[in-house]
Amino acid sequence: MSGTWSATYDVHTYEMDRKQSVSVRAISSYLIDTAGQHVHELGYSIPQLLEKGRSWFFSRFLLRMGAYPGWRDTVTVETWPPGTQKLLALRDWRLFCGRQLIGLATSGWLMIDVGKRRPLRPESYPDWKRFHHPERTIAHVFGKLPELDPAKGQSGQQEFRVLFGDVDINGHANYLSYIDWLLESIPPAVRDERQIAEMEVHFLREASFAEEVVSRSLRIADAGIPSIGLEPGEPAAGAQYLHSIVRSRDGTEAVRARTLWRPRSA
Repeated sequence: MSGTWSATYDVHTYEMDRKQSVSVRAISSYLIDTAGQHVHELGYSIPQLLEKGRSWFFSRFLLRMGAYPGWRDTVTVETWPPGTQKLLALRDWRLFCGRQLIGLATSGWLMIDVGKRRPLRPESYPDWKRFHHPERTIAHVFGKLPELDPAKGQSGQQEFRVLFGDVDINGHANYLSYIDWLLESIPPAVRDERQIAEMEVHFLREASFAEEVVSRSLRIADAGIPSIGLEPGEPAAGAQYLHSIVRSRDGTEAVRARTLWRPRSA
């Protein structure tokens, strides 16, 4: 078994945004699909773990994109588990369009005892360390993201209900729905004129079927756009937003995120 895994994806028309670039949702789905294929090969996929009363919960995610492919382009994704950060099992990715490096990502996952609803150390599972490939795509330590404070400015807001189709194998709203909801609070003009250069998402708590959630975003100070390693120069500072998704029934924060937007290429 290899310490790394790769898969290719053709960009379909239904995966593009209205500016004819592959969507962040589609990119995120490629990443999770390759991760799922790899852990299944290693014997650690969610269906395999559920047989032993365990599961994976997606907890932390950081994506950096330098370019977005279009229709009929082919995206190649490479992935591997580089190690751990406390209770988080880390997983990294690289994305290519042809030979061009277009994106990097890293993530943290919690292994959960389903019956007790508590996290377990990944090292407690036999042979886990044997599959580590120590290279990192982004040397990032997941810390606490800033809290969105509506009192500091006018925030965008959208309300959603968790539909049956949003619910994943663990019985709560899936990560793609959360990403959709947090981006929907961004003004349409920003999404037309800009693309995400960096997105960090912290999945904090569950939202279940039929629950209502509120997605808010707030623009904060612009920030420099990080390089993924091949850009010829640093562009102007990007528009930066904080995000929060809150469960309406109890006001509990389910997701906290930060996005950084660069101007679209001509």
